[in-house]
Amino acid sequence: MFVKKDLRKIPEILADATSRASRVPLAPPSNDCNNDDAETKTNANNDESNTTITELSFARRAPEFLPSKTVSLLLQPHFLPALRNLLRLSLYDCGLETLAGIESGGQLHDKGGADSENDNTNKNEPIFPNLQQLDIGRNPQITNASLPSTFSAQFPSLLEVWCDDCSFGPQISEELLNIHTLHVVRMTKNKLRNSLNTDIGIKHWLDLRVLALDGNQLTEIGEGIGLLEHLEVLHLRQNELREIPEKVPSGRNGRLRMVSLSSNRLEKFPVGLTEVNKIGFGESAVSLREVYLNGNKIQKLPSGVWEESNEDGMN
Repeated sequence: MFVKKDLRKIPEILADATSRASRVPLAPPSNDCNNDDAETKTNANNDESNTTITELSFARRAPEFLPSKTVSLLLQPHFLPALRNLLRLSLYDCGLETLAGIESGGQLHDKGGADSENDNTNKNEPIFPNLQQLDIGRNPQITNASLPSTFSAQFPSLLEVWCDDCSFGPQISEELLNIHTLHVVRMTKNKLRNSLNTDIGIKHWLDLRVLALDGNQLTEIGEGIGLLEHLEVLHLRQNELREIPEKVPSGRNGRLRMVSLSSNRLEKFPVGLTEVNKIGFGESAVSLREVYLNGNKIQKLPSGVWEESNEDGMN
């Protein structure tokens, strides 16, 4: 579908969103975070000028973020009403170096000037209280140090974070791990290496549905992955994994439908996949249907796996 690009500058778009926010209350958010191509999206279909904007895409607008390479352009006190209403925000490929400033929600309220005198908003309210999807992908200068220490507090409703083609590493930062509401984490082609954070699935990200960590340099993952009861998709292609813990996946991963371990250094068929096969590769409640292991050094499949894999998507 062809979508006409919004040719206005970012301050103009935010000013329009802010003006609408002051006239129309935000409808209750849904949990649908499907990514759309539109630059802006509203929560009603009537008079467009009076609808609240809930989605903003500033993708590929790097020149507008110069020279600071920060998000300060967005974090102006008079834009706060628009930011509070957002459900989805894309900052994809914007040449950003840091997200510092996002943690200063209370300070922004305090700087609101005359308009803030009539604003009953709690000064401690996060800047993005309703945001469900954040895309900061293809900003290769963003690292662990780019996130302020209270970053997670500004996103109490966040379900999806897309960080593909950034430079997070060598481990996932605490600032991201502390976003406990996440369902989808995409961090392909970052700089993660050695052991993946072992507390994922034990202390952090307990509600994950999708974990995509392709194209890093991970050598180990923890057994906590096997505890993620809601996990549906696990992408670990193009890493340096030599083995998978025996309990990954496990019977706790009852909703898991796809595992991709292609192009690693595995020499043995993961034991956990054998166990899943025994308890439900076919007709039981376990939903695993796709397993990708090509590009490894596995010479032999366990007895009985090959026959069932022909039907269920083993590759």
